[in-house]
Amino acid sequence: MRKYLLIFLFSVLLFSNDSITYKYDQSNKIAINKRVKGSHLKVYMPTLAYFNIISLINGTLVRLSESKKGWEYYLAYKHKKIDDLTYDFWLRKDVRYQDGSKFDADSVVYNFKHFMKGPFLYSNIHNALDYVEKLNDYKIRIHLKEPYGMLLNDLCVVNFYTKQYYEKYNWTPSLAAQNTKGPGLYGAGPYILASGYASGLKQSKKIVLKANPYYFEKNKPYIETITIYTELTTKEVIDKISKKEGELDIAYIPFNKKTEIVNSKYAKLLISSSHSNLTVHMNLIKKNSKLKDIKVRQALNDALNQKNLIKFAFKNEAKESPFLLSSNTYFAKELSKKYLNRKSKFTQKQLHEILNGLELKVITQDRFMFVWKGIEYQLSKYGVKLDYFVTSDEKVVLEKLFNDRKNVYDWDLLIWGNDDWNGHPWTAFFTLYTKANWSSVDKDDYLVHEFYKLFALDTNTPKFQKEVNKILLYSYKKAYTLVLPSPNIVIALNKEVIYKPSKMALFPLWNAKITPYHWSIRKGKLKKNRLNYLYPKRIK
Repeated sequence: MRKYLLIFLFSVLLFSNDSITYKYDQSNKIAINKRVKGSHLKVYMPTLAYFNIISLINGTLVRLSESKKGWEYYLAYKHKKIDDLTYDFWLRKDVRYQDGSKFDADSVVYNFKHFMKGPFLYSNIHNALDYVEKLNDYKIRIHLKEPYGMLLNDLCVVNFYTKQYYEKYNWTPSLAAQNTKGPGLYGAGPYILASGYASGLKQSKKIVLKANPYYFEKNKPYIETITIYTELTTKEVIDKISKKEGELDIAYIPFNKKTEIVNSKYAKLLISSSHSNLTVHMNLIKKNSKLKDIKVRQALNDALNQKNLIKFAFKNEAKESPFLLSSNTYFAKELSKKYLNRKSKFTQKQLHEILNGLELKVITQDRFMFVWKGIEYQLSKYGVKLDYFVTSDEKVVLEKLFNDRKNVYDWDLLIWGNDDWNGHPWTAFFTLYTKANWSSVDKDDYLVHEFYKLFALDTNTPKFQKEVNKILLYSYKKAYTLVLPSPNIVIALNKEVIYKPSKMALFPLWNAKITPYHWSIRKGKLKKNRLNYLYPKRIK
């Protein structure tokens, strides 16, 4: 009887005049290719807000790129490696700061002097960099104290400011490495920080950006105003973008919320591969932690069935990964393939013996709870219990990580969205670098030694890949992190928005466009044919 009832209901839906139909997104065909007065986008930015915003408002010699090398030219248009300690850069001549003042070699030298007084501390550039000199008005030379193959990648996050910025603020030694401390005409990027701030552990809930009239890339940005929200609950995000118009235009969403977006009158779903990962730290600084036992860490990783996690928790929006570096990245692809079908170190009986009765305290943003429920289901079979501290605010999570060495917080597992902000394996490796507070590993002199070897190597050399493989295999053996599948990017968009996400830690909103039907510029009500349900779009 039940079988025939289901067939009947399916037939009713299939032949009903009100049956749901889906269409392909055609918004790119009517995209407006110029800036329109009044155009406005509202964006939810839950991860690394300080980093993503700095790339919108500021400029660097080179910026992140999805290429093998991980960077592309930006305010510089050419460079030459003179020798292992000397690099020349040629600067663009059409760049102006947002206040109209000139960007030139003097400005670069001035900025590097400030940077060296307060550098970021999660790599080795503050030890490798010696000084920067002016060769002519639009050419500079960088001098190193020691070979440093990661120079170009680190230059992606050495941002330039006007003198007025330094009169009010300054570079200070920082774990987060970004100086977005207040609004003003201080940068050279496509957008001006009009209100709000974001600097790692401190950020406003709302940040407003305005298009920079002096920006050097012609016709960009296309959108006049962008409002960014950094702290919203999952429910708020889904409600604002799927049930209403004009409250949210672009938002990363939990993978288990795809259906709500596909069946929305106002939103559409966009999916893309990513170089990012979900980093789950194990707190090895905490005294008397059972995670100090390598067998427990290895057993936790072996107890996870990544294929089932991908199917049931990630909703097929992830790829298996044996390592903490995303298996989508160039540097991990080949080795990941070899280790995907690895055998468990332990039998099922041994996993029960090692893990049974283990209670772990988890710190997470609410947007990752869909992942944790899958992890919890799998670990519960071995007698593991998870206790959650949940927040919608990423900086609460990072504060627990950064200050763990000082306060030794009572947590065992901590997750955050580790977007690829460096175009280099260091994006993942730095979480094991015990000289920085991004690491929850107490001590590992061998790793520190290997990292220093990695720093000196250029990414395009065979020696570099061998060293990367060596570190990946070592971290796999030590099981310092709980390794999860490499996730895709899953974004909800207003149907009248055209936007392609980056696989890196970039929000390229300077490329975002809208149609004439977008709420910010449209006059009158939205036409009924604009409310059609749309098929998800998958970017290869």
